[in-house]
Amino acid sequence: MNSLNAEKWNRILVRFLLAFSFWEAVSIPLRMLFFSKFYFDPNFKGIFVPITDVFWLAPVFSDLVFTLSFGVLYSLIKDSLPQGLVGGFLVGILVSIIGYVSPMLWTLSLTNFAPSILVWVWVAYYAIFTTVTAVIYSVGWNSED
Repeated sequence: MNSLNAEKWNRILVRFLLAFSFWEAVSIPLRMLFFSKFYFDPNFKGIFVPITDVFWLAPVFSDLVFTLSFGVLYSLIKDSLPQGLVGGFLVGILVSIIGYVSPMLWTLSLTNFAPSILVWVWVAYYAIFTTVTAVIYSVGWNSED
């Protein structure tokens, strides 16, 4: 495992800014597309808060922390990962399965804390987020070498 020197930090921060700005531009329409069905469904009205009551700093800060953390993690383990676009998709899908799909399968089998369709839409949303972030971090990392 390599340490993080100034060159790696520069690469992490450039890709972080690219991934974060891209995701923030895409995330609002994607959230509306994925969750609008549930927002207007009377059965799910108790789960969602009105849009005027949403504290928008929390989702943006959550995306910021995840994107930066994923970049640091990727830079530390990138030598053992596949390179390029295919590698980014593979890493994104594997991290999504490990981080979202398997815990939700386990949680839904033990509890009934939320409707399963809503949980799977949430998992799909974050799987897309993870895959996009992994692709942005993986493409062209070694081109500056």
